[in-house]
Amino acid sequence: MNRRRNFRSIVVLGWSLAAVAAASIRNASAADMVATQIAVIAKAGPQGSGSAAARPARDELARRGIEILPPLLAAMNTSNVVAANWYRSIYEEIVERGLAKQETVWPMALLKEYVSDNRNARRPRTLVLELLDRLEPAYRKVWLPTRLDDPDFRSDAVALVLAAGEQALRDSNDERAKAEFRKAFDHARDNGQVMQAAEKLKVLGEPADVFAHLGLVTNWLLVGPFDAPEKTGFTTTFEPESKVDLKAAYHGQNDKEIRWIRHRTTDSLGQLDLNGALGATREAVGYAYAEIEVASEQPADLRCGADDNCSVWLNGRKVFAREQWLNGTRFDRFITPITLVAGRNTLLVKVCQGPQHQDPEVPNNWSLQLRLCDEQGRGVVYKTVASE
Repeated sequence: MNRRRNFRSIVVLGWSLAAVAAASIRNASAADMVATQIAVIAKAGPQGSGSAAARPARDELARRGIEILPPLLAAMNTSNVVAANWYRSIYEEIVERGLAKQETVWPMALLKEYVSDNRNARRPRTLVLELLDRLEPAYRKVWLPTRLDDPDFRSDAVALVLAAGEQALRDSNDERAKAEFRKAFDHARDNGQVMQAAEKLKVLGEPADVFAHLGLVTNWLLVGPFDAPEKTGFTTTFEPESKVDLKAAYHGQNDKEIRWIRHRTTDSLGQLDLNGALGATREAVGYAYAEIEVASEQPADLRCGADDNCSVWLNGRKVFAREQWLNGTRFDRFITPITLVAGRNTLLVKVCQGPQHQDPEVPNNWSLQLRLCDEQGRGVVYKTVASE
């Protein structure tokens, strides 16, 4: 009797192990198929490249359930816009189908971990946050205030802090208002939010150095205008490009002798008005020069904009040039990664001024805005060097 019972137990155990093994094989096979289909879509590109193979792979994946969300969300971290759009359509179908079923068991821990990991791309993180809003309506309210240092959701989090500061003002609680606006100022990277927080702090009697916070260069040595008719200024080489001699005199526009002059802009966002500093003109070139010191070698962003266009040399090497006429100066219009050396660094900027716009009512601006910051937009800590 015991032998029969043991034999039956062995048979049952064998069946169970066989079932587990078969399920594992099926799961592994399904996972491999999902990975293969995702890889096919990853090869899709512009002008329909790879779309013939991507379409059936997309349709097959879209028929699956939420169990493929982990590899799908991982795949959505791609710079391939075409593939990202295919993945998004799959995600949306699976999610909507899952939401329609009350019995769906969502991988909440995975979703919360994904949305909170700023190494993931903004677009799928936003999609996951929208899903969490539907699954847990209070989630965003609790989660968003924790994202003050999150590049993708920083502005939303700072906006909540600014709103809290405004509420404190309405409650006549100046100390709380100062704390909220200080927190907003310290974490903000958007220039509008930085200015808003700084203005509120100023009203409350608190200092807020916008120039330092954003890394705006405001102290310059200027020379110009050099004559540059018919938009020739961008390609014409003038003396300062070969050698910066701050004691030199140059032959300027209209046979006028021009020399370097000191100028500090007082514009709230560091914009330099060359018409005001060097004299209103057209079809000309001006140069701005600055020397700064930093404590250690460091990567940085050089962010600039100019009307009409500009070229930039860092430590004698050209690091940026863009020929665009009548484009206007916009904050962070151009972003160039650079490396600042420990100690003294030199900046030379060439700013072109084009002809008068066909519409005489359009002002003939001549301007420059430049700042040095980290990749998130926080200003580099530097000291301006007084050059002779």
